Amino acid sequence: AAVAEQASHPHRPPPALPLSFCRVMAEPSSSDDVALTDIELLQAAWINELRAPELLPHEHELVLRVKEQVAEQEARVEELDERDSLLRSLYEMDNERTNYQLRSYLRTRLEKLTKMAIFIARRQGEADAEARPLLSRPEQNFLGKYLALYQDHIDAEAWSSLQHAEQLPEQLRQIATAAAGNPLNVTPDLSSHVFCTARRACERFTFHDEVVELQPGDTVLLPYEPIRHLVLDGSVQLT
Repeated sequence: AAVAEQASHPHRPPPALPLSFCRVMAEPSSSDDVALTDIELLQAAWINELRAPELLPHEHELVLRVKEQVAEQEARVEELDERDSLLRSLYEMDNERTNYQLRSYLRTRLEKLTKMAIFIARRQGEADAEARPLLSRPEQNFLGKYLALYQDHIDAEAWSSLQHAEQLPEQLRQIATAAAGNPLNVTPDLSSHVFCTARRACERFTFHDEVVELQPGDTVLLPYEPIRHLVLDGSVQLT
């Protein structure tokens, strides 16, 4: 029966596997690394963003690749016929899972943006032009509009009802410089503790006058600040 079906569809290509099963990404950057799919990298980026006390650099290229792969898979679903109902269900379930992880990653970043808006805006202004961008272009637009709306709210609710408010120093009336009691002027607590697992042999670092050397698979509880550089270069994964 299989031979007969193949003969009746001689030019029909074999169905591709869903995204979660395709190791299309990530050649290891060192001998200790394990090859990961883009979907696994997205999940790792999401968990890192959830656990890190600061906003991490935006994974722009990864997000673009995942979106492209989802679009390709959606187009592939449209090409399937009725006999491929099981494969269609597998594709659709896989796309739903991937889209959920992507939305969750972006939503987590958005929550940090609104919580630490002023700090992040200042950090953006001080960022090295050659460093990985902290924000995507849509996030930059959102942050600018969010701060402008908040400033308009303060102007309307506070300064417009106060006589001679225009005589007050500009730095007192601007939310970016009036730090006292400002709910947007939140800074990340880099001393907070996080669990992390080493993905590769990590360079030694000093913590409380002790030298720490993490080997692949080691899971430890440490303050975020001394391992921050290892999170940013992908040597450790927050858990």
